Amino acid sequence: MSKKKSTSLEKKLPESIARALAQSEEFKMRGENTKALQVAQRILERDPSCMEAAEEVADNLLSLGRDEEAAKAAKFAYSLNKTSYIANYILGFTGLDSDKKATEYLQNANKASPNNPEILRCLGWAKFHIGKETEGIATLERALNLRNNDPLILCDLGVCLLHQNIYDKAVKLFKKALNLEPNNPRALECYEAAKDIGEQMEVELKKLPKDIRDLI
Repeated sequence: MSKKKSTSLEKKLPESIARALAQSEEFKMRGENTKALQVAQRILERDPSCMEAAEEVADNLLSLGRDEEAAKAAKFAYSLNKTSYIANYILGFTGLDSDKKATEYLQNANKASPNNPEILRCLGWAKFHIGKETEGIATLERALNLRNNDPLILCDLGVCLLHQNIYDKAVKLFKKALNLEPNNPRALECYEAAKDIGEQMEVELKKLPKDIRDLI
């Protein structure tokens, strides 16, 4: 996740730590997350109270697909600063399928970093799946308005619309995701699932009397 100014209480960092954090951020922006992680971990070894370094560790672990470790690191960052948007986002993201507090964490992240499409994507998905379908879809649509070429947002919104039986709009979103990234596994999976649902709908429609079919 791209970094913005920390939400922690302002404190002047020692120059050596500030330089090391800048180096970690530079590695991360170049996609060299392992190097960025190593730099951030060294900072924490020197100063375990450095919340910025704890955020960097959690963020880079998440980028490397090490979700369980990222969640543990995020919990530590959260213990240092409960308003950290990175810590709240990671705790919400990694807990989407298991943690009842995931929505609360994501709401905290959204409060600390408004209009962040990735946070809004996860928040919308979380809201939808705790029974707040209308809010969830509205939040996902807001995320899409902010970043309309994101296959993950397109697919998540499409899946939620499918659950609401809004088939045609969902398929359009999946097709757009595939146009952006033809080999995206999530987009391919969603589009194939939608096609199966469409075929089932056609079969069921053919079972109806013609006069009823003409009304649909």
